[in-house]
Amino acid sequence: MSFNVSDALSNTSASPRRGRLADALLDELLSWNPREFITAFRRWHRDSVSLIHLNVLTLLDADGPDSMSHLADALEVSVASMTGIVDRMEKRGLVERRHDGTDRRVVLVHTTGAGRDVFLAIDRRRREGLAKILERITEEDLAALLQGHRALRAARGAVVGRAGPGEGTKGSRAVERRPGASKTASAASEPHR
Repeated sequence: MSFNVSDALSNTSASPRRGRLADALLDELLSWNPREFITAFRRWHRDSVSLIHLNVLTLLDADGPDSMSHLADALEVSVASMTGIVDRMEKRGLVERRHDGTDRRVVLVHTTGAGRDVFLAIDRRRREGLAKILERITEEDLAALLQGHRALRAARGAVVGRAGPGEGTKGSRAVERRPGASKTASAASEPHR
């Protein structure tokens, strides 16, 4: 069975069967409850970084170096709390503060090599965990799953390609991504290729 992304995207009046299939697929894709996700996340990073630190690293990875006030706004915490968070991250070598090259009064938070390595370690552990799961799936089901995930990635790319102004960028600054980084948060649940 083949899935045509362009047909699916242009088909606004889906058949009842397609609706049932989409609902069943959504149930499967969303089957991890938050508790299971947090448990898996802790296994993947083996408690090497807290969730708030990972959120900061993710923002810096997606948007590049940023000021404390912007990070605080993005994470909905006070600037004082953000300062404490960045202090702890700096002590662990995950981030560093640097003066802005154009305005020395502005201090920007930058990810360090150790901060970027957090993503590599999580990706590696996630791949190891998913590989163990995939060992239990038949070759035929693996092929179907691969086809389905490729269709999902193509559909996601088509939807993201239609994103509104300002999405995926911060101000006029283009998003710089590490090699292989996902473009959407939902991609985080998929294996790195």
